This record gives sequence, structure tokens and C-alpha cells, in this order.
Amino acid sequence: MEGVIGGFLGEALLLSLLLIGVAASIMTNIEFRRAMGSPLCRPGSKYDCLRVYSMPQAWVMGFHLSQLAPVYFIILFILGLSALVFNNTPSLKLLTFLAWECSILAPYMIYLMVRVAGAVCLYCLVMHAVSVIVALMTYRVLLDSLGF
Repeated sequence: MEGVIGGFLGEALLLSLLLIGVAASIMTNIEFRRAMGSPLCRPGSKYDCLRVYSMPQAWVMGFHLSQLAPVYFIILFILGLSALVFNNTPSLKLLTFLAWECSILAPYMIYLMVRVAGAVCLYCLVMHAVSVIVALMTYRVLLDSLGF
């Protein structure tokens, strides 16, 4: 998986981060479907996931972001695993593109949480952090793909 910062340890970190993203995305989906709080997301507090989930901006083409996030992170994990196990360059390039796309959206999503919803979803913050860190870890792949 040439291009990931940190060599083998970087590759292991990348897959670990993607697993954390999968877990956090599944938790957001569970929270959204249950529509009740948890120890990390308490209704009425500043860590109110339900308030974040209820924003109109949390819906994209009829799907809630909590439904799309697990699919996104599972795809990233499969791409990362494919790139690591089979040394599959197209998988790594696609993973890089998707991670950068999501990391560019992360500041806007955080803005929506804080300013529009007036609350923070800790699971969402974890997913945004994972996307940004994965994007930064693969910046060489992005530059290489762009011809720099």
C-alpha cells in the first residue's frame, strides 16, 4: 500500500482508524433508529445526537446521513483491506478520493452541528476525525494521482 504515511505501521493505523469509523457509524445508525439517548448522547445536553440527527441537512436524497455513514465506512474499510492484502493501487486511489471528499465536507458538517443544531454528536465527530486523518495519511496518493 505504497503512499500511505508510516509504512506498515501506517497501514495498520489506517485500517484501525477505518474500523473505528465503521463502529462510530454503526452507533450513529443505532442512535438514529432508536431515537433515544445513550451515555454519550444525552437529550437536552450539549452532546445531544438526536438534535443533530433531526436537522433537515441530515437528509440527502431521501436517506439520512446515519444510514449512509455505515455504508461509506464499510466501503472504505474494504478498499483499505484490498489495497493492503492485494496491493491494489486502484482501491487505494478510490479510498483516497473518498476520504478527501469527506474530509473536505467535515468542517461544514461540524458547523451545522454547532451552529444549526446547537449540539454536538460525539459519534459524528469521531467519523469526521477519522475521515480527516485518513485523508492526511493518504495525501501522497492524492498528489501522485494528480500528477504532482
